[in-house]
Amino acid sequence: MKYYGERTNKLYNTEKECMEAEFKAKEKENLEKIEKERALAVAKEKKEKEVAERKALAAEVDAARKAFTEAQKNYHDKLAAFVDKYHTYHYSTSDPDEVPTLFDVFNKIFPF
Repeated sequence: MKYYGERTNKLYNTEKECMEAEFKAKEKENLEKIEKERALAVAKEKKEKEVAERKALAAEVDAARKAFTEAQKNYHDKLAAFVDKYHTYHYSTSDPDEVPTLFDVFNKIFPF
């Protein structure tokens, strides 16, 4: 008499062979399932870490933007007060770290 293994889809000569093969197949399926769950957990943890890192960096950028906006407003207020009092303000710079103005960019493209 032959015995059929449902998990292995094979025929076996004895019941013992069939049961052992079925047990090994079940163990293999369980190990594969555990590995798959572990891989998903690692991927989820990595994604959560990236999201948290992105949020922290976005908060830093927002704080820097707010500080920049406040500094720019302070600069414009002081410049307006100076121009109101003395009617003009002139400066020249060769500092490469200064943020270029639109005129600087235009002047590089179309030098006069």
